[in-house]
Amino acid sequence: MAKFKVKYATRNKLARSLQKEIRALGLIDEGTLYDSIKISAMTGSKLNEINLTINAMYYYLFLDEGTSRGIPPYSITDKWLQRSDTQSIIGEIVNEYIAWQFENYPFLKMATILNAPKVKIQFNWIDSPYKNLPTEPTTAF
Repeated sequence: MAKFKVKYATRNKLARSLQKEIRALGLIDEGTLYDSIKISAMTGSKLNEINLTINAMYYYLFLDEGTSRGIPPYSITDKWLQRSDTQSIIGEIVNEYIAWQFENYPFLKMATILNAPKVKIQFNWIDSPYKNLPTEPTTAF
């Protein structure tokens, strides 16, 4: 099965959008979290699904969701997904994916379900000292 991969320039725009949100929330201290943001994106194991994987320092999760020990939730992922530039970039990815599907699987043009692929967000935690951190946002989508 052929794999759709989002172009580097598009993934980079998406990463920059997340970095802008981190900066807007004032979550830059040493810049490690900001610099760690990278995005990989490709088709999922299911038809009509795009996986966006955010590579970030593990403590992004604690800043995003908050903790019971005093870190308030900043809802980084939710705010990022609500940004107009993020929605525009994800729309661009979806349009490229739909065109790619029709090009690689012409018989699918009859399937109207392919006009609304599911975009799934996942995380890959960098340097995490913890096991079993969630790899999907708990509040986004």
